[in-house]
Amino acid sequence: MQEKKRAERRINTFLMVDGHDVAHARKHMLALSVQNGAAATAEFEEAARIEGRTAQELAAVILAKPDELMVKENKRRGLIVAVRNAHSLAELNKILADNGVPAHYEDQRLALLP
Repeated sequence: MQEKKRAERRINTFLMVDGHDVAHARKHMLALSVQNGAAATAEFEEAARIEGRTAQELAAVILAKPDELMVKENKRRGLIVAVRNAHSLAELNKILADNGVPAHYEDQRLALLP
């Protein structure tokens, strides 16, 4: 069903990984390594200095928060599965509306005909 493919495109665009997500995931991985005894990178040390903490303290703060990238990916994947399992256009539209998934810009364009 074409509507399902459009819905997937809307979800993927809405929950696309951006630079902030990548930076957070990297900090999370560095925090894990520091917590496990590895030496902090110069960038992680700088981040700790900016926050007025030691590298170990910053690692603890970062690891106390949820892994935002995984949370975002789990939401994206859950919506994709829900869309694929939808049995009607009304159910599909309800999934998108209930989750605040905006329209995709491609859906707003008029198709060029030959």
